[in-house]
Amino acid sequence: MRRLTPYVALASRALRANFGRLDFPYKLTFCITYWCNYACQTCNIWQMKPRDELTLDEIRRFFRRSNRFVWVDVTGGEVSLRKDFAQICEAIIENCPNLLLLHFPTNGYLTDKIVAATRDILRMGLEKLIITVSTDGDEAMNDRIRGVEGGWRRQIETFRRLRELDGVHTVLGMTLSAANVDHFPVAFAAAKQEIPDLDYRDFHVNIVHESGHYLHNADLALRQAVDPQALARATEDYARLRGLGWSPVNYLERAYLKRVRRYLETGRTPMRCHALRSSCFIDSWGNVFPCTIYDRKVGSLRETDYDLARIWQSDATAALQQEIWDYKCPQCWTPCEAYQSILGNVLRPGG
Repeated sequence: MRRLTPYVALASRALRANFGRLDFPYKLTFCITYWCNYACQTCNIWQMKPRDELTLDEIRRFFRRSNRFVWVDVTGGEVSLRKDFAQICEAIIENCPNLLLLHFPTNGYLTDKIVAATRDILRMGLEKLIITVSTDGDEAMNDRIRGVEGGWRRQIETFRRLRELDGVHTVLGMTLSAANVDHFPVAFAAAKQEIPDLDYRDFHVNIVHESGHYLHNADLALRQAVDPQALARATEDYARLRGLGWSPVNYLERAYLKRVRRYLETGRTPMRCHALRSSCFIDSWGNVFPCTIYDRKVGSLRETDYDLARIWQSDATAALQQEIWDYKCPQCWTPCEAYQSILGNVLRPGG
């Protein structure tokens, strides 16, 4: 039976964020590892080979102390490379009583391992689970961009098996860059040949971004390499194919895609950003940042006894949030930050 409390928690906190900074973030993007078994051209995470990442015990301690999240994105690297991935999700679900949504992306290569972990997570009784299986095109394009021969076949099989599970919403995630900016129709046709009942809404399409502290790809000049008009047209073409729909997911997708052109033409976030107002990003060592894009560390969980509130409520964090609110940050339109900004600007949709 659906529990109403998490829905009320999200609605009330998103509404309050329209009027002021929250006393604790309702959305968290949490990178649990920078280890990755792919070698994508649009990301340098795979080159990091990190050490001393947060342990399961540290993560459990964090969520026991900081448990007011309604929406958690668990990301990597490749999350399934952590042997304790399901236990990390358990720590989130058990300690966050108002958790509405848990989401994680996967490159889809380790099919059996990913499906097994998902089965374990579904048994934990969470309200909503969304999984994004990454893909960058048809078989040839995907494997070239992602750097692993045979990857596309595994990704499609992982998507197929995950969408057979009750209680999970699975999508194919495609990031448009210079290499594949006009490639969505071909990518969709290739996937549909393998999965005949595939729909355009089974995809999530976003645009390439650069990040020094998360993606470690700032030196690749990915945004400069792609024609912004071609990128805008591609997202608008996809939006038309996706069509209307009134579920919360469709609302956020439409609102995101609708504003891509404005962002690309102005270089400015299309509405006031809710980083450090409604949300934050934590890396795999417990360092706290406003988001996945802005390389301004505001604190360390390891230095505050895993109490995020101490960092969130500091004067320095509040001051940085005001700078972001005033557009004094790198400017982006990545879904990781856009969705809560859309919800936090429903009373001022023009931005």
